[in-house]
Amino acid sequence: MIGNLIKNKILFWLGMVHLLVFVFLCGYSIFNETMILGLNSAIKPMKFALSIWVYSWTMAIILNYVNDNHKVTVYSWVAVVCMSFEQIAITSQALRGELSHFNISSIYGIVLFALMGVFILIITLWTGYITYVFIKQKSYNLPPAIVFSIKIGLIYFVIFSLFGGYISGLKGHTVGSDDSGEGLFFINWSTKFGDLRVAHFFGIHSLQIIPLFALIITAFFDVIKSIKIVQLFSLIYLIFVIFMLVQGILGVPFMR
Repeated sequence: MIGNLIKNKILFWLGMVHLLVFVFLCGYSIFNETMILGLNSAIKPMKFALSIWVYSWTMAIILNYVNDNHKVTVYSWVAVVCMSFEQIAITSQALRGELSHFNISSIYGIVLFALMGVFILIITLWTGYITYVFIKQKSYNLPPAIVFSIKIGLIYFVIFSLFGGYISGLKGHTVGSDDSGEGLFFINWSTKFGDLRVAHFFGIHSLQIIPLFALIITAFFDVIKSIKIVQLFSLIYLIFVIFMLVQGILGVPFMR
């Protein structure tokens, strides 16, 4: 797996840079006294740096099994541009003590938030395209259950990435209150109201969770059983994410 990771040097280094950014922000947060919505302003860019690191290295491994090298290279550079802009925007606003998302307090904040939405839409659409390319392949150097898990993980990722755009359109992620209430440690999901970020989080991280589950299953079961178990798990996982979505829309917190 490590060998597959470093084959895509573009995404490997995108992930490595964001891992280092996360470590830097962890240290910075200790001394930082700036607060945004009652939280240390470094927390949000820390979360995004961590998320981009995981995304980059996951896609670096997955794209190793896409046969069209040119399309993989183009996608990787698109990811670098889009994800880097997102991280720079969020971090710079945090350092200024300003909101990055849902910021309508100034022209600069409005334009920056709009551009963030554009770049995320671009990478989501490109991911949808690379998903199509992967699904249309005739052969894979992988067990069938893992192939299925990657396909479904990519599909879920694209769907719930687009759901993130829907949240942006709502100008807030908390249902029943504004976004400044009490939340769980670090992730800050609301403990008193519905929070649409829960479904978004579990939806996009199906890209890691389902393939990891498939990797474990294929070590213990034959091909036919592995496929059936992974298919069932994928369905149950989708039901779980939809339940989290409905719960959020109804204003019920994920955890009190």
